[in-house]
Amino acid sequence: MADTIWYTRCPVPTASGVAFQRDMFAEEFDGSDFSVRNIKELGREKADSHFNHALENCFREGGSIPPLWARQGGADTVMIGLTFLSDAICFYARPDSGIKTMKDLKGKRVAMGVRPYIMIDFMKINGHKAWDCGLRAHGMTLDDVTLVEVEVNDDMHSHINPDPTTGEKPPGSLMFQHELDALNRGEVDAIWVKGCQTRQMERELSGQIRLISDLLYDTDNLELKVNANPRIITVSGNIARDNPDAVVRYLQVLIRAARWSAEHPKDSAQTLATELGVSLDDINGAFVENYQNKLWPNLSAETMHLLSTQQSFMLEHDYLPGKVDLQAWCDDSFLRQAYERENLTWAA
Repeated sequence: MADTIWYTRCPVPTASGVAFQRDMFAEEFDGSDFSVRNIKELGREKADSHFNHALENCFREGGSIPPLWARQGGADTVMIGLTFLSDAICFYARPDSGIKTMKDLKGKRVAMGVRPYIMIDFMKINGHKAWDCGLRAHGMTLDDVTLVEVEVNDDMHSHINPDPTTGEKPPGSLMFQHELDALNRGEVDAIWVKGCQTRQMERELSGQIRLISDLLYDTDNLELKVNANPRIITVSGNIARDNPDAVVRYLQVLIRAARWSAEHPKDSAQTLATELGVSLDDINGAFVENYQNKLWPNLSAETMHLLSTQQSFMLEHDYLPGKVDLQAWCDDSFLRQAYERENLTWAA
């Protein structure tokens, strides 16, 4: 009987999502000593492994906050790849508020959704960082506004590892519904939204919200676009030590998925829209231009630096009790071998 390799992914554009939809893991590992399966099959009991990486034989591709937090807490993981794909990070007010620019937010209340039920509230950190970067991009600081915590009672586990073949899909703009409700009740003066949910919300709520700023277009500073990205590819330490060939083969699948995405941008856009549960119109304005060519796993100095800025923010605001040694955590040997086997230039 084949050993199981588990994988988990976030509802964001990833090579893992493309590979899952196109059955590329099955193609690579069919007839081998391993089968690759979604951790969702393990049910709620193991679902938190997406955050704490407590499950052995597991790969994860997704936002950087849980992997950093888990590693700092002693999780036995290895960082084997990164991707950086800029999202829309948007700030909205009510059309009747008189708020038209970020400067108009001085002295105002801005929403930050919080989910106390999650072991690591990555969305709170995303919101905190979004406001920090959005304000700094316009010459302001967090001291210029009042952060208002809006408690969100949703089911984050239901958003992770969606299976489009079953009709299941991520929640789209509903992920920010509580913040939107607070805005409409007058409890806050502005909200933030990211990714394809921005365009979906603008389409569905045309005339009901006013866009103040979008960091995707309003700044060229990549550090200000870091918001749970770079996305990290991690693997359980036991696989890295005991079955390094399986790690290389897994990365080969991600490289093939990234290559297919780059070579088939229209099909890739539809695949990623399905992955995220949105329309093509929503996804095509929500990410950096040519986003279909941004799924290549790498460990470049620039991407590592961008990851360090995410960690620095978490340390500064006490979301991490101590620093992760990124260089010690990273092992580039697997990715180097994977690119060599695919006859592609090492994407340092």
